[in-house]
Amino acid sequence: MDKGLFHELYKQLYNLDIRSYPPEMLSGLLHGYLTVYSMVRVYPWLESDFGNPYDVHERAKEIARLYSEQLANEDLPVDSRAGYAADMMDVYQLYSDLSYLNNGLDAAYRILTARGSDKIVLPCRTPNICRLLCNCYYFANDKMCGELAGRLVTEALGYIRGGDQEVLLSWWDAFCLYGDVVGVMELPTEELERLNEDRARLRVSVARQEEEKIERFRQTGKDADFSLVAEVFNILATREFVARNEHYVVKE
Repeated sequence: MDKGLFHELYKQLYNLDIRSYPPEMLSGLLHGYLTVYSMVRVYPWLESDFGNPYDVHERAKEIARLYSEQLANEDLPVDSRAGYAADMMDVYQLYSDLSYLNNGLDAAYRILTARGSDKIVLPCRTPNICRLLCNCYYFANDKMCGELAGRLVTEALGYIRGGDQEVLLSWWDAFCLYGDVVGVMELPTEELERLNEDRARLRVSVARQEEEKIERFRQTGKDADFSLVAEVFNILATREFVARNEHYVVKE
């Protein structure tokens, strides 16, 4: 059912005018397209379903270009600018996209450092800031950013263990990014194992919350809020890629 829903949604979004929607609603859409891009590059015969990799990635870059227009606007909330900067770095997939990475990094350090200082200062403690720190660790080899990201993850996991499940879905991508990018390089084996155990345990709750969003989307149909449409597109794209990987690995 989800597979059919994803393909139908992908077709519906094909002619979408991205500029018709506020940039803050587009992150899910961008990451959904990046997932489709990766999927088609790994399994090129899927181009008949999703188009060629260049066109798919151009769609993601179209969103990133909107973000680049927002990064210089210091009247925007710092969390919004952090999300835009992190997303721009996520768009970096090919050497030809180096400008997106550099622009994202430049914006990241403007957000994370005080004026006239090189010291990293957290302007807020949100999933977007955590993603930004993880990307700075990965792309700029900034150890301090990796350490600070770890502190934010520890804090957020503490809230969630204490029963605050409402923040889980918003933090999930940051948890996974931290574990995959920083944790495997920096954490002692025991700590990494605990983090992976937390992820495995929380994945059940994440899947349940995702299903609730998908069901809400099904029920509202064309009247769905666009932010929900973008989130569901990202969720379904990720599931599609996972299903393809499982199918072809088993088949081999």
